[in-house]
Amino acid sequence: MTDNNKSKPSLLEAESQGGDTAETGFDFQTSLILSKIPFWLSFEGFDSLIREGVADFEAKFFSPAEGIAREALEAKNHHIAPKEFWEEIERFKELDEGSPGTFGRFTLCCNGISEDIKPLINGLRRIRDPQPFYEDSSGVAVNSYADYVDRVRKFGKDENMAKFLYKKVLIEPNWNLLSDEQTAKGLFQEQLLRHLPDYLDIPGRDLAGIFNNLLALIRSNKARPITRKQIEETMQSAISEKYRTPPKPVVISTETEEVIKSDTSLQFEWASFFGGAERNYPPAVEWNSKLIPQLSETSKWIKEQRRTRRVELKGNRRISAAIAIGKVFSAVAGFAIDMDYRGELWSTDDHADSQTPDYALTSTVIKGSGDRLVVTVGIMKENLVSEVEAFMKRNEISHLSKLHLYSSQAIVSAKQANSIVEKIKREISTVAGSMEAKKIDLFYAGPTHLALFLGYRSNALPPIQCFEMVRHNEYVPTCLLR
Repeated sequence: MTDNNKSKPSLLEAESQGGDTAETGFDFQTSLILSKIPFWLSFEGFDSLIREGVADFEAKFFSPAEGIAREALEAKNHHIAPKEFWEEIERFKELDEGSPGTFGRFTLCCNGISEDIKPLINGLRRIRDPQPFYEDSSGVAVNSYADYVDRVRKFGKDENMAKFLYKKVLIEPNWNLLSDEQTAKGLFQEQLLRHLPDYLDIPGRDLAGIFNNLLALIRSNKARPITRKQIEETMQSAISEKYRTPPKPVVISTETEEVIKSDTSLQFEWASFFGGAERNYPPAVEWNSKLIPQLSETSKWIKEQRRTRRVELKGNRRISAAIAIGKVFSAVAGFAIDMDYRGELWSTDDHADSQTPDYALTSTVIKGSGDRLVVTVGIMKENLVSEVEAFMKRNEISHLSKLHLYSSQAIVSAKQANSIVEKIKREISTVAGSMEAKKIDLFYAGPTHLALFLGYRSNALPPIQCFEMVRHNEYVPTCLLR
C-alpha cells in the first residue's frame, strides 16, 4: 500500500508527525496553547487537550446533550498565502471525512492572512455574527449565504467546500502578538483574568508562576493528553496558599430549548422532556434511554475530570427530571447540589438545625394487594389524592397499597426542605418495608426543589416509577429510578 492510499487521518501519517521531525516554530505553538487555556477552562465541559495529535493541538469537550466534541487547531507562525490557506482547509476536510464525528470544529490560527483571502473571511464573519437575528428561511439569510458561496467559488472551490468552511471552520488571523515570551506571558495573564475572574486577586508573581508551571506541563507532555484536572492542579500549585480558593461548583443547566453554544454551563437539551404547554411527554422508554443515561454520563465525567462534586443547578425542568437529577447526583454518590430557585440557592446539604421550624405532614396508609406501593406527595395540593385514585380506577390498579402524604404549609427554607424529605423518606421506607414492596409508583405535586431533595435522599428505597400529570385525572409514566 502506498502512502497516498493509506487511511487518513492517522497519528502516524506525515502530517501528524510534524512535531516529531521538525522542532521549529513550537514556541509560538506552545504560547498559543497557553493563551487558549483560560478560555477553555471557562467552559464547564472542557475535558483535556493534546499537543501534536493529528493536528498541532486539540481540545476535547464534554456535553450532556452531544457527548464528546473535539476542536482541532493548526498554528502557523507566519502570514498565510491563498495556496497554503486552502491546503489547510483541505486538510481539515480530510480529517472530518476520514474520521466522521471526531471533530466538531477546526480552527486555523496564524500571524496574518493574504489580502486575497480577507474578503472571504470578512464574508464568513458577516453572515455568522448576525445569524441569531434572522430566521434561516429569511431572504436576508438565504441571499447572504448565496453571496458567500459565490466568494468561495471564485477560488475554484465547490459548494460542499463552502458549506464545510461555514459550518465547521474558524479563522483566527491576528496572532501576530505572540512574537516573544514576554508578550505571550502578558496575553496569557490578560486571558486568565478575563475568563477566570477568581484569579483577579492573585499576586503578579503567582500569575507568572502559573504561566511557567503550565509551560513546563505542556512541554513535558508532547503527544500525550493533558486533563483538565492536571491543568487546574498545576495552576493551583503555583499559587501561595493564602490565595488559593476551593473549586467552584460545576454549573449544570437544564434547557427547555435548543442548547446555546455560547453558554459555558453543562447543558441538558430537554425540550421534549419538558412537554411544552400541552404536556406532550415522550414515552417512558425514552426517559430511561436518554435522560437517565445523560445524567449518569455527566455524573461519571464530573467524578473523573473535576476537582469537586458540588453542582449548581440552573434552568427549568419537570418534577420527574428534578427527582432524577437528585437521584443520580445523590448524597451516597458524594455530591451536593445548589439549586437556583427564584434567584436563591437551595442546597441539599443545608441541614436542619434547632432553629428550623417544624412542618406538619399528614400520612394516610391504605392497605391493598400486590408488590407495588402507590405514593402520593401533595404539598399545598388538596385534590392530588382524588385525582390519582380516579386515574388508578380507570387503569384498574386500585387494588394496590397506597401511602398518601400531604401538607397545606409552604416550605420556607432549604433547611426545612431537608427536614421534610427525612420525614417523607421515613414514611415511605416504613410502609414499603412492611409490605415488602418491590416498586414505588410516585405521584408528586409540589415545589421542584423538594422533588430534587427527595430524589437526592432516595437511596435504600425500592425502584421509583415517576409519573407526570398530563391533564385532569390523567398521568403518564416517565423515568424509572433504580
